[in-house]
Amino acid sequence: MPGVILVLAFFVIPLLFVFYMSFQHWPGVGSANYAGLGNFIYLFNDNSFRVALANTLAWVAAGTFIHTPLCVLVALVLAKRPFVWKLCRTIFFLPNITSTTAIALLWYFLYHVNLGPINKALAAIGLSFMSRAWLFDPNTALAATMLPSVIYIGFGMVLFLNQISMIPRELYEAAQLDGASAWKQDLYITIPLIRRAIALQVLFVVGYSLKMFEYPFIMTSGGPANRTINLSLYIYRQMMTANQYGLSMAAGVVTLAVGTILLLILFFVLRRMSSDERTCP
Repeated sequence: MPGVILVLAFFVIPLLFVFYMSFQHWPGVGSANYAGLGNFIYLFNDNSFRVALANTLAWVAAGTFIHTPLCVLVALVLAKRPFVWKLCRTIFFLPNITSTTAIALLWYFLYHVNLGPINKALAAIGLSFMSRAWLFDPNTALAATMLPSVIYIGFGMVLFLNQISMIPRELYEAAQLDGASAWKQDLYITIPLIRRAIALQVLFVVGYSLKMFEYPFIMTSGGPANRTINLSLYIYRQMMTANQYGLSMAAGVVTLAVGTILLLILFFVLRRMSSDERTCP
């Protein structure tokens, strides 16, 4: 009963309130006026919202198809315990215990046009023509904003290292006797046996990407020309800047719907994986 009360108080009731207010015009004070589907119609006619939705899906895609494979690759390398592997493991995990705000400010400085080490390094090796205002160029702003979260792989790396450590060594010894190379052992033994952990990592990445706020807010504030805005930043703008609380809650409902669809797809994949495991001879 205490658990049920907590879930009702801090999740179900606020969720129902958000859903109800998404159909209202409400500036945050005073009475609300029923708007029907007006808020949702406005959202999908708003170019900024469409860009925010597309950018959020880009965050999800980058986390799924770039971040997660990097986690797997680094875990596979460190699982073989190369030289100074413990130091590398610590370095890779360090950003996970560091404030996201601090990391965003660090990367803002790295991208600085005149003082940033990135442009200085390019000039030092004769590639000054590649220097640019990374966070203010519409062609590079989104990728530059996403890069910090993509390359920080500590959590997924530790998750996969833990799963790899539980794989029986006899499987690798048998593969070696059959003449399997190291990369074939990883491809046909390690990766199939940690696929549930990979699915779990994708689940974490999807949730993290949908609520990403610090990097676009601190590094670009959604600019230039809304090129880096995402759903979280869009909701913040509508609520805190435009006082459109009903509209921001409608955007929150859309975010919840997108997250639910992505999670259902992931759970379907997990169920298919479990079904394949049961039917294996």
